[in-house]
Amino acid sequence: MNNRDLLAQRLAVPNYVTCDRNQLTSWQGQITKIEREQEGVKVWIATDDGTNEVLNLTMPGWKEVLGQFRLRDKSFHASDWESLFDTNGQLKIGVRAVIWLCNTEGVSPVINWQPPSN
Repeated sequence: MNNRDLLAQRLAVPNYVTCDRNQLTSWQGQITKIEREQEGVKVWIATDDGTNEVLNLTMPGWKEVLGQFRLRDKSFHASDWESLFDTNGQLKIGVRAVIWLCNTEGVSPVINWQPPSN
């Protein structure tokens, strides 16, 4: 099996994604840009399928935004931001993510960050 075949395999949906599987899609790939905003985050991703996508995730507050994040499938904490950015505040090279998107109103996207191993 070559790398392209591996990338084309369907991802297993983790338990923390609460969307009905028939209403769910995902973007998997390299994060190219992140902008943190007052009540949310804007994320650009170059998907493994060859598309470029943008997600604008806004919530009533940062606690809710962080609740939609995972770090390698585990709960995300405010201190985990440092695994995504270098000491100059720039996005680290090689940060990947799986973004789970639900086509059901009221169900927010979930971002599973996958930063490079140090």
